[in-house]
Amino acid sequence: MSTQSERAACWREHVERWRRSGQTQAAYSAEHGVSKKSLGYWVRQARQEAARKPDSSLTLVAARAVGITPPRQAAEVLLLRSPSGWSLQFGALPPASWLAEVLAHGAA
Repeated sequence: MSTQSERAACWREHVERWRRSGQTQAAYSAEHGVSKKSLGYWVRQARQEAARKPDSSLTLVAARAVGITPPRQAAEVLLLRSPSGWSLQFGALPPASWLAEVLAHGAA
């Protein structure tokens, strides 16, 4: 039987994989055979932990559109996701100067 810290580490890994997947919690849970309720609990725990850390920073992750009509022209998608759980998705890349300012002030 695994210890509490081993279970927590396993769930933290699932939370990170879910975040990188771009899937809903329900879809990720079904695909990986884990409880949707437990995944939701550990996502909330991760958000609370990140909110307590003053040095939390933004994380850039690859994004893919799910269940929406693609843009008329092929465009890159940018997803900004914070460790506390909020995210911003752009169908077109914003100006580099604006993005640099957001990233510079995002951890503040």
